[in-house]
Parts: sequence; structure tokens; C-alpha cells
Amino acid sequence: MPPVLSKPVVPQKLTSKVKIYKPDELDLPALSLRARFELGKTPKPFQMAFFSNAMEGHDIILDVGTGSGKSMCYDLPVMPHKEDIVLVVSPLTALMLEQAATAPLTSIAICQETILAQPEGRDVLYKRVTEGTAQRIFVSPEVAGSLHFSKKVLSQPRLQEHLRLVFVDEAHCVSLWGGSFRSEYGELGVLRGRVPPTVAFAIASATLPTHVLDDVCAKLKISKDAVKVSLSNARPNVALSVRKIVHPDETKADLRFLIPEIATVAADIPVAPAYFNQRLGTEDACDRLQSWATSVGIDSSAIGFYHAKIGTAQKRQLEGMLRDGRIRILCCTDAVGMARIFPSSANNATDVHHHKGCDMRNIERVVLWKMPPSFCALAQRSGRAARDFEKLGEAILFVTAKVLKDGIAEEQARLARVDAAVPHDQPQAVDPTDVAQAEGLDVVGGQAVLIAEGGARVEQGTEGENADAETPDATAVKKKKRKAARESFVDALEAKFLSRFACTTACRRLVWDEYFQNADKCMMPHFN
Repeated sequence: MPPVLSKPVVPQKLTSKVKIYKPDELDLPALSLRARFELGKTPKPFQMAFFSNAMEGHDIILDVGTGSGKSMCYDLPVMPHKEDIVLVVSPLTALMLEQAATAPLTSIAICQETILAQPEGRDVLYKRVTEGTAQRIFVSPEVAGSLHFSKKVLSQPRLQEHLRLVFVDEAHCVSLWGGSFRSEYGELGVLRGRVPPTVAFAIASATLPTHVLDDVCAKLKISKDAVKVSLSNARPNVALSVRKIVHPDETKADLRFLIPEIATVAADIPVAPAYFNQRLGTEDACDRLQSWATSVGIDSSAIGFYHAKIGTAQKRQLEGMLRDGRIRILCCTDAVGMARIFPSSANNATDVHHHKGCDMRNIERVVLWKMPPSFCALAQRSGRAARDFEKLGEAILFVTAKVLKDGIAEEQARLARVDAAVPHDQPQAVDPTDVAQAEGLDVVGGQAVLIAEGGARVEQGTEGENADAETPDATAVKKKKRKAARESFVDALEAKFLSRFACTTACRRLVWDEYFQNADKCMMPHFN
């Protein structure tokens, strides 16, 4: 029996009603006043620059330091026209839930939690998006890249006609070298083929060194002429130090200092997250610290552990306890970085709005147990300290005597990268049974073709126009060699900077600034 061929798909042009502005058509002073009135803050110059480029239809790279105000960047473009929409892809579940519930702009959050909380099913939630008035749609990467979301939301008239901007937050998560790797992020490039070509894309992160940025742009298909808006991610209010692990690893005795000798109640213990590279380490350290706390009469509930496998309800409980100061030491993996904790003062909509994007502002000290898998991960973890820029904090990295003596070898960096690629600390996808054929997707000549109500879009490959000039085997061999060379280069780069940070006798900020090329960026306004 001859093979059954799928019916040819005739691509149709997707239309958009979003106005693409010329520079002289933008009234920036009026927008600034409106933002002050509606959002409660006057936009900073970099936020206005982001707005202008988004309205002109440019792709944007938002490379800005922690706490600089990324959130306003995706608020501003939808303010001139109330029917316009921004799609914000974010792994920060707790943050998106808070923002959707309290922000002055109409918003909705779509993630595993909100879908599971919808008794009528996810399609009811999707219908609210396509028939409602929400200007900001927060969506998790697992949902954003799914075929069902594309068919039920992205291909519908309201999104096709009024989507102005796709904003990918925490974009370093796309890259293996960026820390907090999320494999679903690497698949978001398909969004380019599922929205009108006039829709601008923006990627944002506080940690985008050149090799991570190149990786992210390639995977997300960011245009080569994208506008870059940059601010330094330097944290001069956070002291950076390195300590040698002197006791046997299994005892975790080097962490005993986290409970001060004079402590008699939980409040005597400074609030601190202690980061580990593996889940087992968080549980072991928590057991030891709880034992030490109990021995001096302190309730062991003041110490907890947090990783991706503990369950949603327990995560939310721990986040609240950390925010309120009931948890004093949280042994955690990078999963805690995927849930931003609001300051304890955020007890109403106004406070939440003014503080959005600032995690765990009651934290003065951060501990990193052993070398993180990348320098970006080191910076992300260290950056949790002293989020209130008016206060001082410290980040303490514990490393073995061998690391202090010999540094990190390229092979060690490679193994860390490979280990980080294993999805042992990622949430399960919302719909693991979502398959192409069931959702109207065909694969033609190696290209994904989405058959939706608005027509079909073809996702183009990245091998270039002359790829057909070589045999598939030869092309595959060359691609594999280029990939291996690239990985070797970056592994060596990561090993070099991690070693310098751990072993230098000079100021560690110099290593940090060189890695992120902060000398070429504007200083964050907090430190001007």
C-alpha cells in the first residue's frame, strides 16, 4: 500500500492591526506622564528606549542588572492602545501569579498551577484569553511552546491582530551556560512562525555575557539587527568572598556558622538561602542545620529545603515563610530562583506593584555550596543578597581545597554543563501527551508546519541556503564538529573565569565585571 501523503498546506499571510510607529510619531513626554499616573513610576531612560524600539517593531535585547525595572519595559508598549497585547514568557511562577492578580494593567497568568486550578479545563482558560480584555498574558515556557496553546490562543484573531510584543524574561535560562537551564526555553523559537512577522521579540536577563547571548539569540531566532539596551549588573553593595571547605563534605560542618553561637530564638538567625547543585545536598544540609538548631533550643521549622520535586503546595508555603521571616535558612537549588518572593511589606496591590521583580528583600547573606555550573549561575545566586540597594549584603562561595589550589579544569566545566542539561530540577510539562499530529502539525522536509485557523507558518531551518549542496551526512559531520568546537571554547572560558573568581587575591568584582563586560555598559541608576 502506498504511503498516505498529507494534504498540501497553502500558507496564508497572517495579518496584524498593530501600528508600527516612526520615531517622530512617538510622544514620549505624554507617555512618561501617563506611566506616572497609571503605573505609579516615571520611566527611566532605558525603559523609554525599550518602549520606542518596541513601538517601531524592532527586536530588543534587554541586558540589564537585577532590580533595574525590567517589568515596566513590557508594560509601556501596551499603554498607548488598550487593545494591544504583550505575551510575557516567564519561568517565575510566583511572580506571574502576583502580577496578574495585582497589576493596574489587565493581566492573566497561564501556567501549570492556573491550568490545574481550572476545573473546566485549560480550554476555558484559553478562551478567557482570546475573548477577554487582558493586555498582559503571562505564560510559562512549557505552555508557550505547546501546540495546543498555539492552536487555541496564538492563532486566534485577537492575538493575531493585537499582539505587539513577545517578551522572554530570564532569557539566560535558554542557554546551558546561563544557569537555571530550562529545555522548554530552547524550543521557543517556534513562536516566530506562530505570530505575525511584525510582532517584535524581546529577550531580557541580568546575565547575558556574549556566548550566552549568542546562544539565546540563535535558539530564539532573534534578528541580527536587534537593538541592545544594556545596564551594568555590578552589585557593589554585595561583598563577594570565597571560603575553603575544611570539614568532611558529609558533615556540612562548614555551614555551622549560619546559626550564630549567641542565637537562642529563630529571629537571631540571619535570613539566608544556601544554594546546592543537587537536590540531595539540600536535604542533607537541612537535616544537619535542623539538628544544630534543636540542640540550642531553636525550633527546627525555621530551617527548610526547597527543590523542584517538593510539590507546588509546599513551595508556596516555603515562599511565604521565607518572605515573612519564619524560615531563616533555606537550603535550595536554583528552583527557588524560579519563584520570586515579594517583600514582607507587600500586603496590598500598591506595594506589590511598586516592588515587583524584587525577590527576597529581607536577605542579607547568600551561601553557595561548591562551584555553580556556570559563572551566570554564580551571579544569579549571589544576586539574591541585598536586593534593597540601600542595604549591604554578602555572598559566600565554599569550594574545596583542590579548587583553591588548581582552579577549575575545562573537563570539570564540561561535566558541570552536561549535568546541568539533565532536567532533574525542572517542572513537568503541562501536557506531556501533546503530539504533533493531534494538534494539526505536519513535518514537511524537516520543517514544522502549523495548520491553524489563521493559516500555516513554516519554521525555517538555520543551515543556510546552500545546505542542499552537501550530502546530509557531510552536513551533519560539519555541524557536529562546529558544535563540539563551540562547546570546548565556552567550557574553557567558563573554567577560566570560575577559577579566577575562586583563586584570585585581587578584587573579585574585577573578574565579575570582565566576564559580563560591564565596562561597556551604563552603570545602574542605583549607584550613580
